[in-house]
Amino acid sequence: MQTKTRVLVADDSPTVHTFFAGVLANWPHPVEQIAAHDGRECEDKLENDKVDLAFIDVNMPEMSGLEAVGVARFRGIRTFVTLMSVRAGEARFQLARQLKAYEFLVKPFGAAEVENVLRTFERVSAPTKVLVVDDSATVRRMILKIAAGSIFHITCDEAGDGATAIEKFAAGQHDIVFLDCNMPGIDGLQTLAELRMRNPLARVIMISAERNEERVRIAMQLGAVDFVHKPFSAADVDQMVHKAYGLALPGLAGRPRLAPPAHDTLQASA
Repeated sequence: MQTKTRVLVADDSPTVHTFFAGVLANWPHPVEQIAAHDGRECEDKLENDKVDLAFIDVNMPEMSGLEAVGVARFRGIRTFVTLMSVRAGEARFQLARQLKAYEFLVKPFGAAEVENVLRTFERVSAPTKVLVVDDSATVRRMILKIAAGSIFHITCDEAGDGATAIEKFAAGQHDIVFLDCNMPGIDGLQTLAELRMRNPLARVIMISAERNEERVRIAMQLGAVDFVHKPFSAADVDQMVHKAYGLALPGLAGRPRLAPPAHDTLQASA
């Protein structure tokens, strides 16, 4: 029996609750809607009702949605949160980031925006098995560390050369491959071609410290889903995985980022 996803809708407007009820009723997987009508109730539901996913209005009686999420985060509650408001602004976007909200929806919005969040939540909740291919053990360790900070539940396998990558991919049922371009022996582009020949649906993300537009063009022609350059961070990994799975990026992903800690970024020299 498939477990229901428990979705909290926190908003003081009955119209919003009715809207979400209609969207969730049409979702193809089991969903249970939980209601909160003010900030205090929202805080209580987050703490006590085993909420999986929450849509929380910023402006509510008793306590704001931002305060309710802040209290929940302080208590170690990691619910997948989307904030909502009729008013947006850079200050609110940055607060949403600091509270580790996935998205900030500006009212009015439609069913498609809610469905995008539901779709991403389901992917985030499932394991994503990644094969990291690079001839540098240091780089592989850095990518593993960065991937651990992704919102996606990523588990990593490693390969130090193209031949090993081909062998492991054939046996390992990996969801995504992070593949370095510059490797001795079978290089990244040759490895990409071989992986795609064996599995035309293989999701391969090419990585390089060098800026070479011709190489990017060839990689995309060979079927890479993305091509990224060092340095990159956990937030960049989130964007890569969104693209690999064909998921819509949240609006927050397009906002200016606060500078990540130096240890949380893969440098070009690595």
